[in-house]
Amino acid sequence: MSYRTFVDKDGSYWQVWDSQPTKVERRVAIEDRRRPRFLSWHGEERRRGGPDRRTMTQRRITLSEGYGAGWLTFESLSEKRRLTPIPSRWEDLSQGELRSLCEKAKRIARTEGMSPT
Repeated sequence: MSYRTFVDKDGSYWQVWDSQPTKVERRVAIEDRRRPRFLSWHGEERRRGGPDRRTMTQRRITLSEGYGAGWLTFESLSEKRRLTPIPSRWEDLSQGELRSLCEKAKRIARTEGMSPT
């Protein structure tokens, strides 16, 4: 994760960082994993112990459209924004270019922990 800071035209201090999800839902993959790629196994079952993973329930996090490849988060004391997709070599952009990206980014709802202005 890369991290940068800049000051906008109004003098507000911003932090910006990239977020790249590491676990992607297999169902969104192009390849259909339900079809066997090799010949079916006809030998003895080798898996032992533990519950069958197909019957276990687990919490899944779903990302909004376009966020699967990652996003930039812009945060100031008063607001938070996100931009997709992550521009290439954004870490090397000038302060003015970061300000421009921030202006294009979508404002998101405030979360706990952010202090009001």
